[in-house]
Formats: sequence, C-alpha cells, structure tokens
Amino acid sequence: MPEGFAASRVIPAIVGCLLTCSVATGDTTAAPEASATAPQRPRVGLVLAGGGAKGGAHVGVLKVLEEMHVPIDCIAGTSMGALVGGGYASGIPAKGLEAFVTGIDWKSVVGGVGKRELQTIEQKRAGVTYSNDIELGLKDGRVQLPAGIVNTSSIEDLLRTYVARARAQTDFDKLPIPFRAVATDMISGQMVVLDSGDLATAMRASMAIPGAFAPVETEKYVLSDGGMVRNIPVDVARGLCADVVIVVNLVEEEVKREKLKTALQLAGRSTDVMIVANENLQLESLTERDIRIDVIMGDITTADFERVPDTIPLGEKAARGMADRLAPLAVPAAQYQAWRNSVTAGQGIEARLADVKYMGLERVNPGYLESRAEVKAGDTVDTAKISDEARRMSALQEFESVSYTLTGDPANPTLEWWPKEKTFGPNYLKFDLGLYGSEGGDLGFVVYAKHTRTWLNALGAEWRNEVQLGYYNNLSTAFYQPLDVAQRFFVEPRAFYVRSWEDVFLDNERLATYKFSDLGANIDLGANLGDDAQVRIGYLYTERKTEVETGSTLLPEDERTDAGLTATATFDSRDTAFNPTRGLAAALEYMYSDDSLGGDLDWQRAELGLGLALPVRKDVVWVTLAGGSDLDTDLPLDRSFMLGGPGSFPGFELGELRVTDYWTASGSYLWKIKDIMSIRGQALYAGVRLTAGQVFGRLEEYVSPSFDEDDTIYGGSLYIAGRTQAGPLTVGIATTSADSWALWIAVGRPIGNGTILERGIFR
Repeated sequence: MPEGFAASRVIPAIVGCLLTCSVATGDTTAAPEASATAPQRPRVGLVLAGGGAKGGAHVGVLKVLEEMHVPIDCIAGTSMGALVGGGYASGIPAKGLEAFVTGIDWKSVVGGVGKRELQTIEQKRAGVTYSNDIELGLKDGRVQLPAGIVNTSSIEDLLRTYVARARAQTDFDKLPIPFRAVATDMISGQMVVLDSGDLATAMRASMAIPGAFAPVETEKYVLSDGGMVRNIPVDVARGLCADVVIVVNLVEEEVKREKLKTALQLAGRSTDVMIVANENLQLESLTERDIRIDVIMGDITTADFERVPDTIPLGEKAARGMADRLAPLAVPAAQYQAWRNSVTAGQGIEARLADVKYMGLERVNPGYLESRAEVKAGDTVDTAKISDEARRMSALQEFESVSYTLTGDPANPTLEWWPKEKTFGPNYLKFDLGLYGSEGGDLGFVVYAKHTRTWLNALGAEWRNEVQLGYYNNLSTAFYQPLDVAQRFFVEPRAFYVRSWEDVFLDNERLATYKFSDLGANIDLGANLGDDAQVRIGYLYTERKTEVETGSTLLPEDERTDAGLTATATFDSRDTAFNPTRGLAAALEYMYSDDSLGGDLDWQRAELGLGLALPVRKDVVWVTLAGGSDLDTDLPLDRSFMLGGPGSFPGFELGELRVTDYWTASGSYLWKIKDIMSIRGQALYAGVRLTAGQVFGRLEEYVSPSFDEDDTIYGGSLYIAGRTQAGPLTVGIATTSADSWALWIAVGRPIGNGTILERGIFR
C-alpha cells in the first residue's frame, strides 16, 4: 500500500470507494456453482485492492486479461476494487468499464460542484457560509456533527446507474460472475463480506471512509471502508471459488522522511501503516500458483481522481509484464468468446412507471417532493432520467442522501424513492468568518452564526435566527411560512436589530465615523417562481438612530422612524455564490417610506443590479451593471447609496462615495492561474477589471452647495481572486480617474453592504 492513502482518503477515497458493493448479510465461505469453463482449467479468482483514484488501474488489468482470453470465475474487491469488480461481475466488459470510469464527472460526484444550481431559490437567497461548508446539528441541547462531511447522494446515484439491472439480483452468487465486497463493521471492528442485498449499496458500504462518508447501517452492522481490515481480500476470493488467485496490488512511491514531519502527516501515515499491515498478511498467503500484479502508480495518489484515465495504461503495463504467468490460464478464442457472451449484460433500464412513491419520511411532506417532481406515474423513464431526479431531490437542505428502488412488474414498475433525512436535523447550525483590510485604513472583521429549524409543520415552515458581530452587527429572527404544499407562496415576518460603524469621507478624506442603529421588523409576502426566481412585497418599520462617534459632524445626528412598503425581486442561476464561473444574478430593491404608513419622513429608494459570469475555456468573463435612485424624493443622507470597495467600485475605500443616484458598469477577465483543489472547483484566478460609473447628489454637495462634480468616473484594477480551502480570497489594487486608489485583501465572508452589488446575491 502506497504512501498517503489515509491522509487523502477523505475526498479521494470518497470517489475511490465510489465503486463499491452491496448491503451485507455477513461473512460467507460457501462456494457457488463453478463457472461454465473447461473442467481441467483451475478456477480463477480476481482480487482487486482498494486505493481511491489509483483503482482505475484495475480496468487496465482487465483489458489485458480479456486480450489474453483469461476468464474470471469469481471476484473479491475492496473500496475502488469493489467498484470495478462489482461492475465486471455485473456483466460490464473492460471496454465498458473504461468508458464509465473515464466519463465520471468527479467534480460533481465527489466535490459537489454544480449542486447549487439544483437548489431552490429560497435556499440560495437564505445565504451561504463562505469560509467553510460545515453544517452542524443541534439535538437534545447538544451540538452534533454529521456522520460524514461529504454528501453521498451523487456517489450513490452514480453506483445505482452503474449497476442498474444487477441491483435486481440480490444474491451475489447469481451475478454473471460471483462477487464479494468487503466492508468493516464499526461495532465489532471485524471484516464483513457482502454477499447479498443491493449491489450499489454494498459498493457504497465498502468505500465509506470514516469521517468522509456516513456509514451504511443495517440491522446488524454499521459498515464503513473495508480497507481498514482487508484491503486485499485474498482469503475472501479463496473461500468464494478460487484455485488460483490473481491479485492486483496498487503501489505508490516509497514514503519519504521529509513527508513525515507534521502532526497531520504522521496522523495520515498511521492509517497507511494499518492498511499496509493487513495487506502484507494477505500477500504473504499467496502460493506459487497465484499471480501478483504490482501496478506502480508513480506520483498518482488516492486523491487524484481527475487522473483516473492515466491509471488505466499503468494497469495494462503491469499486466503485460506478467503475461508469461497469465498465459497458462488462457483458453481458446472460441471458448473465451462463449464465456464472454454468457457473462455480458447491459445495465440500461427503460420502463413505464405504474406509480411513484416517497417512502420513509418523518419530517418532509411527500406532497412537497411530488410537487417538485419531474418524474411522475405514467412516464417512460431510463436510468439517466431517474438519476437527474435523484440529484434534484438530494440538493434539498433536509436530505443527506437519496436512494430509490424499482418494484413490481419490470415493464411497469413502481418507483420508490427513499430520501434519507439528516440524522442530525432538523435544527441546523452554521458558522462563518470574514476579514477585510485596505492600505487606506479600512479594517473589518465579522463572526457569523445561523440557526435554522426546518419543517416545523406540514407546509415546511422554518424558523431562522442570525447573529453577526464585528464590522456589521446583526441580530435577527424570522419565521418563513409557505402557504401551499408546493411552497410557491409564502409569508415571512422578521424582527431585527442592526448596528454598524461607517466612515464618512469628504473629497477622498476620511473625516468621521458614525454609528447607525436600527431596531425594527418587517413582514413579506412572496412567491417562488421556479428554482431561480423570487418576488416579495412587504411592510417595514424601523427606529433608526444616527450618532457621530469620532470626527466632524457631516451627517445629521437624529432619531427617527422609517416605515413603509418594500418590494424585492431576485434571480440567481449562478454555479456558486462567490467567484461564479457561469450563471446570471439579478436583484431589484424598492423602499417607499411615508408618514401615512408610520414614517417620520417621506422618501423613496430603488436599486437594480445585474451580474453575469461566462466561461471562456478555463477562464471566466464577468459583467456587472448596477444603478440606484432616490426617484426625485428627499432621501435622508444616512439612507443614501454608498459606493466604494472591491464589491462596487474598486479604487475607492468602503463607502467612500455617498450619493442619492448612481450607475456603474464593469467588465472583468479572469485567467485561471492555479488549481487548488480541482475536484472541489477551488482555483485561483488573475483578473483585470475596468469600471465606469456616474454619481449624483454626493455628500459634498450637501456640505458645499457650490460643489458640482457629475462627470463619469473610470477605474481599473488588477487582482487575484478565488475559492480556497479557507474560503474566498481576493487581493487587489485599483485606481480611478477621481485621483483615488486602493490596495486591499479580503478573506472569507465578504464585508461591505453599500450597494446592491455587495448585498444579497452579488459576492
């Protein structure tokens, strides 16, 4: 077993195991009926080792075995070995396995890339945490971690599609080639040989890396990755059928001393050592008749899923190197073809559904899922259509995985969905951090926490609580109540307290710091228009207090009530909330305050923003447009629009321009310069941005009525931006035609809420 297997087993093994087997019934030693091969030929058992992305090499070995006409009588595999072995045992020839393995979108299956596009608009609008993806549960007054950090729905869906027809055969002895997958029972610590049940579930159990994937639970076992107890299951193959064992061993580079310096490196290596120990015991049991194929993996590790295509030639090379040992196991071409024909089976499914049912739900209303369904009774479906439906369902907040079975008449089956609600729900906690600093003196830090209680009633009501401390303080509680089962319409009352400290500039000089405090409430009535759009109308009441903390009194200090009607509209089809690589976002906000509605002053405020991300090969083009207006009313100075900072107008400090009307337009080109974790879509880009805008009713005009400057302002910036393991990162420098410039760095949760480009959906 090569170096780094354990250290990278979290996300790598995730996929490696992707190809694992079925639910277990226990250890087995009974041999099935012999294959239909020549009686004088020894029965050949194939043993495929676990190894994450390295397991693609198994396909290369199988290609050579087919070329040499070596039939296989039974297969035993662990983790990725179970994935490849289970597919071959199901009747998929090596060519089909190669097409499947090389065609997997690992970013989607393992990294979760593309999941946001399947979420509802309310999930997107409710916001995300930027510095981490951790979601915790709150049960019985205690914080609970999920059983696995990776949502396994995409993995399980991949496996179900992969062996769609074979799943109907619950006795693995009766598969085209008898098969066993190996898992570890986390209760007893013993090996469990999976010999029956759902083949896709067995594969999933064999690859369930503790901490990365939630285990597969049965009445008897809690099943996780089999590599912990039997990464090379030679004894399992012997007990199944084998007179001769062919073992495919995946060998990484030798461990280097310099890679064993840190606590994390040593902790990761400790798991490697455990796995190597059980591998060596199995390899030592090989006899002179057995054949050991060592595949030298070079620098490819268990985590390198995007290099899976590179592993197949390595497997071919290693198998050809053992051709002289394999030759005695070959049979004549006609005999081999007869065997191949007898075990080959397609995995496609096409059927007209008699019914669709939603099973096993405790909190989520089945009617809600039915209202969202694109697969309904009477539809003719195939595995691709069912798979698309499973992905859409698994994107919902309440589920940690979604499985399905087809029951009844194979020609007119009933589709039974089995979505698994999160065991640590329905109370969820999220935390976030953000930091912003500029050369000009801006320094902001925020700590954020959110609690959500889902499915308070049959219509899917949610109680939402948010706390943010630091540069912008916010304490709020809201009750989101859908008005129909499909959640098209809803009402949301909310109470809040907001306090912020904002610098006030005059002619590019920072002259004062003000404290703004708002205590109030609002109620919205809204409609969800599909998964990408939402509209709201509502009433807002807030008591606002404005105080100067330091510096000159440039804004009036007062206490007043703002109250009136609000309207918002949101559209969001972006692939991510920060640094999107494709998609469109749009937002409209309108506020009408009037004394007849409870306000002290009469004013209006409207703002519109658009953002578009377009992929260009590996690069990205961004275009943004924004504008705001007081609609020729007396907008209070403390309610004016604020421009400045990388989110709205680079080259100015945060909120440097306070205006009553404005427009801006910008275009950016971002070159991808480095993949950080490609499988998670994390990369760094170097960008150049050109910005133009015009502002009216600046604070300078209020202070000095003779001030007149409404010329178009131009700006340019150079920056590095991207999603990293620590969250969003942006470092940049910008200048403007207004004789201002800025140098900044931002990490994690974005800071700045001056314009619509910085609030809501634009990050």
